[in-house]
Amino acid sequence: RLLRDVDISIADFFTLRPATRSEYNYGLVSAELGTELFIKPANMGSSVGISKVRNEEEYETALDLAFLYDDKVIVEEVVRGREIECAVLGNEDPIVSVPGEVIPKDGFYSYENKYIDEKGAGLEIPANLTLEQKDLVMSTAKQVYQVLECEGLTRVDVFLTEEDEVIINEINTIPGFTNISMYPTLMAEIGIGPQELIS
Repeated sequence: RLLRDVDISIADFFTLRPATRSEYNYGLVSAELGTELFIKPANMGSSVGISKVRNEEEYETALDLAFLYDDKVIVEEVVRGREIECAVLGNEDPIVSVPGEVIPKDGFYSYENKYIDEKGAGLEIPANLTLEQKDLVMSTAKQVYQVLECEGLTRVDVFLTEEDEVIINEINTIPGFTNISMYPTLMAEIGIGPQELIS
């Protein structure tokens, strides 16, 4: 909502709570957001509890799963676009890394694709973008960081559509930090190695 208020593009969504779940059936939601939807626990990481659904049965099953992890669930439209990520570091004048691209094997970057199937997704660092696309993604990531008053470190994940529109997917305030995670890998790409990054 904060991003939407400053005209930064986000996916259309509904927020569900246990008490309001029954008000948002698949028919109502799909009429507004489309027949393909993402169901997400609002406060989880690593794609835990996220489902992509295409019908009422999958929708109800996905809500059951998401509510296991959070009492706030996001039902979101599917955005068609490339999954691009930027690492951001700092406070008042943050450093923004080059963009990297996640290329999932089967539809979306699920928990299984991240941690179980070593061939579940490809990472392209830096992402194969035009200079204009790169500048747009990086400037949007910095704007998001500043609008949300982030400090320290954050990874900003976006979708880049065929029309070169940048739509925010999510902001990771505690991004993955393993030796193969996107955040430290993106920072290394701009010359900030792991030891310096941690310092």
